[in-house]
Amino acid sequence: MEKFNRDILLRVREATVPFLHRTPLWRSKMLSDLTEHNVFLKCELFQKTGSYKPRGMLWALKSLPEQERDKGVITFSAGNAAQGLAYAAAILKAKAVVTMPETASPTKAKAAQDYGAEVILRGTPTECLAHCRELAAERGYSMISSYDSLPLMQGHATLGLELVEDLPEADAIFVGVGGGGMLGGLCLAMDAMGNGTRIVGVEPTGAPAMTESLQAGRAVNLDVVDTIADGLAAPGAGQACYEIARRRVEDMVLVSDPEIAEAMFSLMRYCKLYAEPAGAAALAGLLKHRHGLPRKSTVICVVSGGNLDFDRLGALIAVHSK
Repeated sequence: MEKFNRDILLRVREATVPFLHRTPLWRSKMLSDLTEHNVFLKCELFQKTGSYKPRGMLWALKSLPEQERDKGVITFSAGNAAQGLAYAAAILKAKAVVTMPETASPTKAKAAQDYGAEVILRGTPTECLAHCRELAAERGYSMISSYDSLPLMQGHATLGLELVEDLPEADAIFVGVGGGGMLGGLCLAMDAMGNGTRIVGVEPTGAPAMTESLQAGRAVNLDVVDTIADGLAAPGAGQACYEIARRRVEDMVLVSDPEIAEAMFSLMRYCKLYAEPAGAAALAGLLKHRHGLPRKSTVICVVSGGNLDFDRLGALIAVHSK
């Protein structure tokens, strides 16, 4: 396979940019003062569908042979990848099916339907993934992993390209990690652009798939996933994601649900950003790990995920205020 390089990355962007926003990179004075670092926020919650997922899904679908795409595509997702696939499939006029756990956010499920996808709710994340694979085999759909796909990560790499163009001198990038798709995409982008910025993955303590994988020396699956950050609640680390991350990622930070909730409220209070738990995880990681960085580092937090149910927000506020 051709080595992923700057020319390919630029080609991926050229093919997907007509359907995406170039999301802003904003400096936060309040968070900079709070952490004693120079803090920038990549506001990917303003992306189409509210997260980075359409970047990868567009390129993954464009990479499929047309005859395969015409048969239909399917993915498993807690919600953001479901919307990403539905959005990309609508653009390319392909049938899209998404399987989601029964605990999935109603807001995310409805959004995927509104983009034109068939949405199927089924069991736990592990059971839902198994059902997705069964449907793909039964109906002849092409299964697009919500994270463990090289074309998908190449699409996500366009976010990293924007970061290198906008702030090449960044010392560290903090990014929330579920299965590892965005983490892998950032690694691909930094390598393709010859940029040495440190990448720090942030995972919930209740879904530490990549952390455990890097410790074990292999991609692992989790028996139980339990976190408020449903967008990071993957049942395991992707094999392709792990292979890329193990060569590039030196730091993983685990954050608790209360720490994620506190980061959400910090984004609302200081930055007026309405991020879901997964979108706030990167900031939670920075707040926890800020003393582990060189003094006055220039840091980017990827804020991806703005699809938050009002009732869940109310519950989090009630718990947080006690």
